[in-house]
Amino acid sequence: MGRTVRNRQPYVRPVEKVEISEKHIGRRLIAAAVFLLIGAGALAYFFVNLVRGDTGWTEIEVSTSELNCGGDFTFLYEVGAGGGSALQEKRAVTAAYTEAAEKAFWMFENVRAESGDDTTAAAVGSVRFLNDHPNETVTVDEPLYEAFAKLEAAGGRWLYLPAVYEVYGNLFASGSDQQAEEFDPRANDEVAAYFGEVLTYANNPAAVNLELLGSGQVRLNVSQEYLAFAAENEIDSFIDFYWMKNAFIVDYLAETMSAAGFTHGSISSFDGFVRNLDGRDGSYSFNVYDREVTGAESSGAEDQILQLAVLQYYGPASLVYLHDYAMNSQDRQHYYRMSGGEMRTAYIDPQDGLCRNSISSLVSYSYDDSAGCADILLSMLPVYIADKFDADAVEALAESRGAEEDAAAPAGAVYSIYRLGDALHANDPAAEFTAVREGYEIRR
Repeated sequence: MGRTVRNRQPYVRPVEKVEISEKHIGRRLIAAAVFLLIGAGALAYFFVNLVRGDTGWTEIEVSTSELNCGGDFTFLYEVGAGGGSALQEKRAVTAAYTEAAEKAFWMFENVRAESGDDTTAAAVGSVRFLNDHPNETVTVDEPLYEAFAKLEAAGGRWLYLPAVYEVYGNLFASGSDQQAEEFDPRANDEVAAYFGEVLTYANNPAAVNLELLGSGQVRLNVSQEYLAFAAENEIDSFIDFYWMKNAFIVDYLAETMSAAGFTHGSISSFDGFVRNLDGRDGSYSFNVYDREVTGAESSGAEDQILQLAVLQYYGPASLVYLHDYAMNSQDRQHYYRMSGGEMRTAYIDPQDGLCRNSISSLVSYSYDDSAGCADILLSMLPVYIADKFDADAVEALAESRGAEEDAAAPAGAVYSIYRLGDALHANDPAAEFTAVREGYEIRR
């Protein structure tokens, strides 16, 4: 049978001669003029908006090819709210945020700059630089110095656990329980013994200690015994903020943006640290979640992450969300779920190197401008990294630090929200909740 070949050329309509009537020429000219004006107006509107930019909420993204911490954060900002050019404001906010994100990376990340790289100078005085120059006096930037001072005042030894953190990093990257157990001190005696040796040094200020000398100068003192042990065991870091770093970074970003006058927004990290800069009357919301364990020893079923309520809050605030489960793919770098439902997390107890948390979720926040995320975190760590949840200690943080009981946000108070059974406990008398999950109640 022959194949029919279809003509793929487009059909061309025959040309017709069109007569143009000369009647009503005046009306046609008026109509043409109107359409011309409409077109000119639309064109003018387009160019005005091109110059002014779109007013409203937008995500400010870091604009640089240099290393920065912007990937860990979301910065939502209302541009043009002050009545000026939204485009110019967005450019200014982006420039300031980009510079801060670059600087924060080199201050707090434990990353070594490539030799001869343009970033080598930026890395001087960083956490990595200190690790590479033990027993030397080094000048660091003020935000990093203040972070070290806060950790020293808190009294914990979390900063000195990088050798332990490295092992847990391998555990979190495991693809099976069998692989995870190779790095789990609860399942592997060799790992537990190694942690015992490491912690002999990490918990001993005579073996390793960051000395604050004033005027931005610090000295990472490391004993010869620890240096020898580190060399033998391929340990190249003695201090590391690890999972805590974004609490300090978000404070730095927030304070930098506020100092520049850019306060119509909120900065949040993927791992639960939020700084709201906005002092206007608008309401903000924070979703409250918790983990519902559904997996049995043999099932391997995934747990459910349930939204239990939405907290409505107002004005500048700092929020810290501690939880024993991953909220997103990026969050998985700090968690591993065993097939039976047990969690391994980055909340490490310096005393024995074991991860532990006293409760599944804990949201803590403050309206006090002197209490940033790092301050809240350090106040809650002794409560969270524990075998048993101490509700009295949480209540004390909300009561003893607040003096104005009638105010919506007593100065210095650190409020908390946590789940016990089918109740969400909240110790902020002014807290507003919406979308409370069916079967749960708010208790104050």
